[in-house]
Amino acid sequence: MDISSLVNSEDLFELQLLHPATEEPLGISFMIRSAESNEVKKIVRQHSDRFLASRKKKLTTSKVEAEYLDKAAAAIASWSWGEQQWKGEQPVLSFEKAREVVEEAGWIYDQVAGASEDRANFMKSLPKGFQKL
Repeated sequence: MDISSLVNSEDLFELQLLHPATEEPLGISFMIRSAESNEVKKIVRQHSDRFLASRKKKLTTSKVEAEYLDKAAAAIASWSWGEQQWKGEQPVLSFEKAREVVEEAGWIYDQVAGASEDRANFMKSLPKGFQKL
């Protein structure tokens, strides 16, 4: 078996958002990039470059939090809100809007970040005998 193609970090994973209390599907789907995709790595590199360029500044909790939020926002490649709304509207995807959503709704952040970090979501198929959680 050629293991070099087990994971394709450039594939997208369809995440069906679940209600944070009932875990019922909300009719909202996000296409998620892998945390190892080029688009997400680009955001991580930008943060690292800024930090390294300003060595005199200390790394703060708020800077780390901002990096995690930016990384999650970058992981959202597209979305469909179905019949649902965000602040009374059907949001148009932009990095800024995705950042707003993941920052203001921690439960959405959790689902997006979890899906993006889970390598199994970006595998063509799992070997026989393995289960996907």
